[in-house]
Amino acid sequence: MSRKRRHKKRRTDEAEAETEAKAEAETGTVEVAAPVGENIEDTIQREHESSSDASSDPAEATKELEPEDARGRDDEELERLAAEAREMRALAQRRQAEFENFRRRIERERAEFVEYAAADVLKEILPVLDNLERAMEAAKSAPSEGDGQLREGVEIICKQFRDTLDKLGLTEVDAHEAPFDPHVHEAVGRVETDEHPEGTVVRVLQKGYFFKDRLLRPSMVSVSLPTDGESSQQDHESEDETVRQGE
Repeated sequence: MSRKRRHKKRRTDEAEAETEAKAEAETGTVEVAAPVGENIEDTIQREHESSSDASSDPAEATKELEPEDARGRDDEELERLAAEAREMRALAQRRQAEFENFRRRIERERAEFVEYAAADVLKEILPVLDNLERAMEAAKSAPSEGDGQLREGVEIICKQFRDTLDKLGLTEVDAHEAPFDPHVHEAVGRVETDEHPEGTVVRVLQKGYFFKDRLLRPSMVSVSLPTDGESSQQDHESEDETVRQGE
């Protein structure tokens, strides 16, 4: 074959190759057409390297493919879940604090109940003690022959009774000739006198008692008033009636 014919054939082949490359580029088979005269193997190798670079970062590729509104919804969902977690944590802390306060209050009330469990019993026993003391006072004020041993026996019983109650925590309220204190004294009468300042306890009608550090029963007392010339007989009668009603 002559040189001229070979030259013409090569140009024809190049034109056909260029036409085929353009057709493939238009149909999307390849992204970039090989330059005219380039080796087919080189073109394939370059396209393979380009596709490898594009797929080297799958996360980036996924992110590019993921719609923008979908990513926004995911962020909002994560924020909502985080807010719910914070709220549940705060609620759990409050519930734990409330439980601790409840437990401490129950323990304190139980300890107080154990410590003051005998208060109601002692309160019921106090009238017995009052009667014993009245019996001793009556025996002293009107002594008679043959009553000495009986009076002495009653005094011993009363003393033993008082000692037992003292060991349990019973103490007497200081009332006689003390300033009137409404927290521990209950005024049931008035006595006009100049021997004591106004508001002084001049007569104890019924003794009051503490059980440990609590007031078990207030003292029933009469309080002094300045003398104004009027008789206080009615006050004494009202005091005695109050004592009888209290018994």
